Amino acid sequence: MLGLKPTSRLALKDNIMLQGIPELDHYYAFDTKTGDHYQLNHTAHWVLESIGNQTTFQELLDIFAKSFELSKATAENDLSEIIHNALENHIIKEVSP
Repeated sequence: MLGLKPTSRLALKDNIMLQGIPELDHYYAFDTKTGDHYQLNHTAHWVLESIGNQTTFQELLDIFAKSFELSKATAENDLSEIIHNALENHIIKEVSP
């Protein structure tokens, strides 16, 4: 599990741009500074869009569980995995309140 607390604030990195083409089920995150790009699934794209400029882990978890009709435990595991990958790939960052 991540070292995130419910009050940890997350935000997209300044140089990240999201793009989705739902009709084709194609979703991407582009790093405009490095040129790196990441192919996403619908769920990861939804999470990154929901993080936007800033949200807490708990706020995101509550919305994620409700939107995808998941138990809290399943939602926390799935969301933690997505956030871990996004942090590892420098797509999002933890910010001070």
